[in-house]
Amino acid sequence: MDQTGNALLNLLRAAIQNEKPTDPELTPEGWEELLRLSDAHKLLPMVLDLSIGLPSCINALRRYPQEADSASVTLAKRWKEQVLMQVGRQAMQENEFLDLLLALQTRGLRPVILKGPVCRGLYPRPLLRPSVDDDLLIPETQAEAFHAALLELGLRADDPKADPAAAWELSYHKPNSPLYLELHKRLFDPTHPAFCGFIQWFEGALERAVPFRLQDVDTWTLAPTDHLLFLLLHAFKHFLFSGFGLRIVADICLFSRQYREEIDFSAVYHVCKSLRCERFAAAVYQIGGSRLDLPIPEPFAAEEVDDAPLLEDILASGLLGEQIERLHSANITLGAVTGAQQGKKRTGTLRNTLFPSVYTLTDDYPFLKDRPWLLPVAWTKRIWRYLRSRGREGDKSSAAALRIGRERIKLLQSYGVLDP
Repeated sequence: MDQTGNALLNLLRAAIQNEKPTDPELTPEGWEELLRLSDAHKLLPMVLDLSIGLPSCINALRRYPQEADSASVTLAKRWKEQVLMQVGRQAMQENEFLDLLLALQTRGLRPVILKGPVCRGLYPRPLLRPSVDDDLLIPETQAEAFHAALLELGLRADDPKADPAAAWELSYHKPNSPLYLELHKRLFDPTHPAFCGFIQWFEGALERAVPFRLQDVDTWTLAPTDHLLFLLLHAFKHFLFSGFGLRIVADICLFSRQYREEIDFSAVYHVCKSLRCERFAAAVYQIGGSRLDLPIPEPFAAEEVDDAPLLEDILASGLLGEQIERLHSANITLGAVTGAQQGKKRTGTLRNTLFPSVYTLTDDYPFLKDRPWLLPVAWTKRIWRYLRSRGREGDKSSAAALRIGRERIKLLQSYGVLDP
C-alpha cells in the first residue's frame, strides 16, 4: 500500500475516533492525490475537515496563486467548494427525506429505513458522511400505494414504465432537489443467480423491524442482527461485482460496535459461512480492527485471514467500483460465481466480458427486462460500441477489464468464495 492509502486510512481512523490526526506531511502532489482518493471513496468532507488544520495540507492548498485565471481554479477553492457542495447537498437531502417520511406516515405508510440514514448517525459528525440516495424497505403488498403517494408528493419515477406490482426495486427522484429514493420490496435481486440466495435469510425482517428515531422523526429500521447481515451481504454483493470502498468498511464496523449488545454475531457468522463469505467478512472486520481501531466481534475474530489483498482491492475500487474497467470485469467475476453455483468450471475470459448474462446487461439495455430473448441484440450493440472505440479507449479498456477480472478471481479464491 502506498503513502496516500496509508494517509487516508489514518485520517479516517482519526475522524471515526474523533481525534486530531497526525500530519502525514505529504507533498502538494501527494495531498492532491489524497483528496482525489478521498473523493472517490466519498470521504472528502471528513478528510478535509480534519486536514485543514495540518501544516502540509495548508501548504498544499496554498500551492497555487490565490488569483486564478479563467482557465484554472486554485486547489484550495476547488476542494473547499466540493466539500461545501457535498455537505450542503446532504443537509438538504436529509431535510427532504425527513419531510417525506412524515408525509408517508400521515398516509398510513410505514417504510423501514436502511443503510445511509442509520449509518450516518454512527459518525461523530454525521453530515460529513454523505450518501447519494436513501433506501426504504416496504411490504410487497403496498408497492402501488407507495408509488402513488410518492408521485403525489412530487417525486418522479426513474422508470415511468415500471410496474410497481411486478418490480422488486423502484427508484424515484425529486426535481430540483437532491432527494433520491430507492424502494425495495426485496433486499436483493430475486432474478439474479448470484444474489437470489441471499433473500431467504431476511424472511420476516419487516415484522422484526424496530423503532428508530432519526433526528426528531420516529420511524423504523431493521433489527440490528438483520441490519448487520444486510450491510455485510450488500458489501459482499459489490465485492462479487466490481468492488466497494472504505466507507462501507467503516459503516459495518461502526454499526457492529454501536449495536454489539443487540446483535447475534453467531447467527450472522452462520449465514456468512453458508454463503461462503465468512472469510471475506472476517477480512472486513480485520481492516476495521487493525486500521481503524474498531472491535472485531467473535466469531469473526477467530478466522485467520490476510486482510492485505482485500484492502488493496478496496483502495483501488472507490466507493462502488465504478471505473469502467472494473464494471466490465464484473462479467468475469459474476460469471465465475454463478458458474460455481451451477457446478460449472469457469475462468476469466474475454467472452465473459463481451457476452455477459441478461442479468448483467438489464440496466444498460432495459428492453431485456421484458424481452430477455433479445440478449443477442444487446450483445451486438455492446460489441459495436467496443468496435467504434477501437484505437481510442476500447482496446485498453478490454485488456484492463480482463486483467482486473482475472486478478479478482484469484482474490475470490483466496477468501474461499471460489474453489482454486
